[in-house]
Amino acid sequence: MRKAFRRARALIGITMGAGLAGCVGSPPPEPIVMRRRADPPPLPDTTGRGVHVLTLAQSPGRQGALWAGTYGRGLFVLRDTEGEAPLRWENYAARADDPISISWNYVNSVGVTRDGTVWYGTVGNGFGRSNDGGLTWRNWSIEQLGPQWQYVAHEGIRTRGDTVYIATGDGLRISSDSGETWRCIHGQAGPEDGANDECDERIRSLPTSYLLSLGLARRGRIWVGHLFGLSYSDDDGQTWQHVTEEQGIPRTRIRAVTVNTDSTVWAASETAVYVDSAGDGTFRQAEVRVPGFQRLPGSPRSLIPSPGGGMPPLIALSYGMAAPEVGGTWRLHYLPAADAYRPAGDMWSVLWWGVVDVWPIGAAATGLNIALAGTRPDRAMMAQPGSPPEEPRHPWLGRPIADADGNPYVDPTYPYGGTMGGSFLPNPGVELNNPPGTPIRAIAPGTVVYAGVGEDGSNAVAVRHDRQQDGQFVFSTYHDAASIEVSTGQRVNGGDVVGRVGNTGRSANNHLHVEVHVAPTQDTSQVVATGRPFPPFAVNPQLWMQPRPGTGVVVGRVVDSQGAPIPGARVHGLVLAYPTETPFSFVETYGANARSDPAYEENFAVGDVPAGEYSLGVDIEGTRIWRRIRVTEGRVTLVVFSP
Repeated sequence: MRKAFRRARALIGITMGAGLAGCVGSPPPEPIVMRRRADPPPLPDTTGRGVHVLTLAQSPGRQGALWAGTYGRGLFVLRDTEGEAPLRWENYAARADDPISISWNYVNSVGVTRDGTVWYGTVGNGFGRSNDGGLTWRNWSIEQLGPQWQYVAHEGIRTRGDTVYIATGDGLRISSDSGETWRCIHGQAGPEDGANDECDERIRSLPTSYLLSLGLARRGRIWVGHLFGLSYSDDDGQTWQHVTEEQGIPRTRIRAVTVNTDSTVWAASETAVYVDSAGDGTFRQAEVRVPGFQRLPGSPRSLIPSPGGGMPPLIALSYGMAAPEVGGTWRLHYLPAADAYRPAGDMWSVLWWGVVDVWPIGAAATGLNIALAGTRPDRAMMAQPGSPPEEPRHPWLGRPIADADGNPYVDPTYPYGGTMGGSFLPNPGVELNNPPGTPIRAIAPGTVVYAGVGEDGSNAVAVRHDRQQDGQFVFSTYHDAASIEVSTGQRVNGGDVVGRVGNTGRSANNHLHVEVHVAPTQDTSQVVATGRPFPPFAVNPQLWMQPRPGTGVVVGRVVDSQGAPIPGARVHGLVLAYPTETPFSFVETYGANARSDPAYEENFAVGDVPAGEYSLGVDIEGTRIWRRIRVTEGRVTLVVFSP
């Protein structure tokens, strides 16, 4: 089943239609795997769950090295040995106190310049590059950048010639000399000009510093997607034009942008795909018609140009991949196992792989999908159903970042009670990354009982809410603000602005740290606990904040054979579409000091889970335990794992 790239007008509709595992709505055929001289081997995995791949890139040349950025496993590279030896992956991982290793093992972006310089970007610790094929690395992380630039956008590194462009949560950086000098482009609320972040030129011209996507046109135009839409620059970032609603792009988060090989510009929000087919800066919503579905079955993650030009791009989705077919229709391609185990179809990116004949390699939560062929569902995953979804055991409160104000999503890499794989102390709250100045809103009516400096210099606000829970007082606290806009004793309503996002506390970027406390006392020192990193009455905020539309909350317990909670266990199987800049891979059970909510007695919880069915798995005492659950909008699904 090999179709030559030279006949690429029909490549997507013919080659992929024949080679992929099947489409929803009909029984999938036996997988057909297209092969070049050698398929990339599976990534080395000792967990049995696969390696979560977030991004793929290829070095220049028809047989350039294949690079894979992963969640928690660093960088992998596959070099072509031209048949002299089996293809073998090499791994580059962060090593403590090693200045020539990469800085962080959560890699969500890779780009390679014309001269072979490899650039990588991370989820929370900056970026770096190698001029020698990966043997040594120069990094720009917290030491070089200060508390800025730490979060690179998903697929946020692009190259043109020898110039690298890096889109981050703090703006856009450009270098044409391998990082010796930098042009730094911010929104109006960027850092001061004297900031120690190695910027040689600082421009304040972006609509917002918080970038979500990046695309480059051949003739010099730069496209950026951000929290409030889509913008472009024709003068290397000096000035920007915003695509208005009248020009076809609504005021919404643009998660992906690409320029196809025929110069057509495509952009994707969280709910729709847009195209400027005339090249005049006017967009229309593209008709992505997938048979059997009223809308896309998953949420867009990436747009990947078709190789031959003239065809729309592929769309990597949180459930499968949508590929255009000749005639204007689209087809959903997915792994058969994804019906039982959602991460198998959780696509993050796609790369066209081959020399003369090409086909797609998918970056997915369970590893590399060669033409999306794969295994059948494991029947064991279907066993042991969990409890049906139920109404919340205490009424939902609001959310501290409004949808229209910025990024309303909780960072799932560092949730309540989590340690990001042992990298940090357990988190007593949750984080919402946002540009500086974003309004922080009270999640319910109440009285401000603290407004001042909290732990480690954080500007903090605490609100005692009017409602109680089983006779106990309910508080919310808001930390790391740039400014406080209320005073102690002031009454606030739900949705009132209490401060503005900043990074004044123990932080490496602009964000809101929010906590919820259920306490038997009104003593404010037990809630805003200076010098105490984990307040004694903190509970998981995601069991209190209203889940986003179309989503619910999963809450559970993982216990050993004696019924004791297991700390640090990883529960796999859920898929969160967003935020892509801080991707979700698994949830870990609470670490030391984290307190269960009295209403649930849980040791893990995940909010904003898209409605649907999931198979969840966790290892307990050497055995993998599976549960099948259903998530519905606005409800809570309880699941218990025990031997």
